[in-house]
Amino acid sequence: MADTGTTSTTRATGATGATIELVDLSKRYPGSRQPSVDSVNMWINAGETVVLVGPSGCGKSTTLKMINRLIEPSSGSIRINGEDVTRIDPVKLRRKVGYAIQSSGLFPHMTVAQNIALVPRMVGWSASRIKARVAEMLDLVGLDPGEFRDRYPRQLSGGQQQRVGVARALAADPPVLLMDEPFGAVDPITRDHLQDELLRLQRELHKTIVFVTHDFDEAIKLGDRIAILRERSHIAQFDTPEAILAGPADDFVSGFAGAGAALKRLNVTRLRDAEVTDCPTVDVGDPPQRILDRLRASGTDEVLLLDRRGRPFKWLRRGDLTGAKGSLARAGTPVGTVTGGATLRDALEAVLTDSAGRVVVTGRHGEYTGVVDVETLLNSVRGLLEADRLDAVEHQHELEEARTGQTQAEQEGGGAEGPA
Repeated sequence: MADTGTTSTTRATGATGATIELVDLSKRYPGSRQPSVDSVNMWINAGETVVLVGPSGCGKSTTLKMINRLIEPSSGSIRINGEDVTRIDPVKLRRKVGYAIQSSGLFPHMTVAQNIALVPRMVGWSASRIKARVAEMLDLVGLDPGEFRDRYPRQLSGGQQQRVGVARALAADPPVLLMDEPFGAVDPITRDHLQDELLRLQRELHKTIVFVTHDFDEAIKLGDRIAILRERSHIAQFDTPEAILAGPADDFVSGFAGAGAALKRLNVTRLRDAEVTDCPTVDVGDPPQRILDRLRASGTDEVLLLDRRGRPFKWLRRGDLTGAKGSLARAGTPVGTVTGGATLRDALEAVLTDSAGRVVVTGRHGEYTGVVDVETLLNSVRGLLEADRLDAVEHQHELEEARTGQTQAEQEGGGAEGPA
């Protein structure tokens, strides 16, 4: 997707994420025997993406909507940057909290520009500032302002509507963004692209995002931490995706996370965190004889040709050099690449579609950093899973030692208070 406008948006964006604290948050509807949400306690760091995931009817959307008071809590408090927002005007609160929902929620009688401008206009921005912000936000979500500004929602695809919905939620630069299954109504390919776009936006904007989904794969792809909820929003486990995959808290979490932890680990690990192998490289300015010498010295059948900026250009084999006649411009085969920020899943897909079964890994500026194939990717996953397993075992031992120490302290305290 287009990665346009991010630099200007980063410069223009002053706000960053805010901390969110839910304290004994509950919701009981009149006539109900049990609360829909029962005493939720949660701390969310500024700039963090936390995903609430759980079975249908567990109360995750109700919990989300209480944060901006679309649903009023029955008891408990919500603190954003330390301020108890249950004590302020809910309309003013909602202007400070972005909100994106399934099917975008755009007003059909308003143009794209009017939809995005809604909250900035409510808070009193000038017309010139609003116009600039609309163009900036469309650019940020990969939509050409000139092409999309005056369209109506019905003239957009589902994916484009969701992008506009995110742009509208971010238009007034809120520190907090709430997202209630925002990608649930689009096809799988569009959904995957929108998830990638959200990850890119978050790297640029550093908002505090609370995201609701019923899809655990989506949760592990997007979340810095995941809260797996039982009925009435009781927290079964609240941890990083890696920790949950490596050490599910109980059978409920294991059942909800599902089988295939190794495959799911592909979605949460970036290539820059995994081991990649090196390959022989030559520069585009090297003469054919020097490249042949490099081939012989490496003992391989091919070398990677780099351009003058160190970026992958072509794969060269011995036969390519024989007919090159001093020029490498038309010799060699194309290079498949993935960036170091790609997930292992992305890398595996690229490897499986490459005719030679390997792809080149590039750095931030497109420079060569290494090569991966199926074997190196699988070895990386095995190593990461083993490290996760050891971490989970160590954590369990620490918990058991803490419980043992607490029990001993209680027993000693009881003995001291007993009769002599």
